[in-house]
Amino acid sequence: MNAFHYPITKGILPRADDMTHQRQAKVALITGASGGMGQAIARRLHHEGIRVAIHYHQAQAKAQQLVDELAGDTAIFQADLRQESEVEAMIASCIAHFGRLDILINNAGWTRYVPDDDLEGLDSDLIQQTLELKIHAPLYCIRAARPYLSAHGEGAVVNITSVAGLAAKGSSIIYAAANAALSNLTRSMARALAPGIRVNAVAPGFVSTGWLWTKDLKAQQRVSENNYIHRVITPEEIAATVYFLCAESPGITGEEIVVDGGIARLGVKPRPYKRSPEEKG
Repeated sequence: MNAFHYPITKGILPRADDMTHQRQAKVALITGASGGMGQAIARRLHHEGIRVAIHYHQAQAKAQQLVDELAGDTAIFQADLRQESEVEAMIASCIAHFGRLDILINNAGWTRYVPDDDLEGLDSDLIQQTLELKIHAPLYCIRAARPYLSAHGEGAVVNITSVAGLAAKGSSIIYAAANAALSNLTRSMARALAPGIRVNAVAPGFVSTGWLWTKDLKAQQRVSENNYIHRVITPEEIAATVYFLCAESPGITGEEIVVDGGIARLGVKPRPYKRSPEEKG
């Protein structure tokens, strides 16, 4: 069942001019905001003076902790994004609370590791959940939010894709395919919603979040050795790119910015050539 939670006002009541400023301040809805990247995006947008609507599906405690951490006008909204009716109710609740919606960040996602050659491992549940969260959910959110995003003529949508969609390789074949589809949807929506709403995407590589691979120090070392910055991308770097696209780039739409230390565009960094003992003679 859809539910939303209003924040508890802390301290003294705001002055009348502060309340006017709050009504004018932009509002961003971040799906999947209880996860590592979603939290970083929420913190960055809030730091920049944007009011934040935090969506979660099951991790209510983490979402509430984030609201408690952020000062000001924030709220959390629960919805199963695979259900269009719940998405519509979430958007309506967001408008009821904030009075406007200017930015939509489609960040929610889900995956499970399946080796590329294990086609039997691509069970129907994995296929369905991956496609629903990476294709259906962003489409449902954009469709429900469209009239509010376009109301002020400066709406912005940022879809979080993945380098898996560019490389056709990731945690599973279906995950890579779904992200490629979301990249395509980003460009299609940029055409369809212009000029009132800009639509862009951010494609992270390996990011130091709480997903399973981050506990593998050898995996982190391999990533650092293979990219051109010699370290793993942080959630804060993804958040900075998201903020740039939704607030500092009025001339950019239909773009997908890759944040992976250069691997997707430049290839794996070549190892230094070491001469053999015979060559040294």
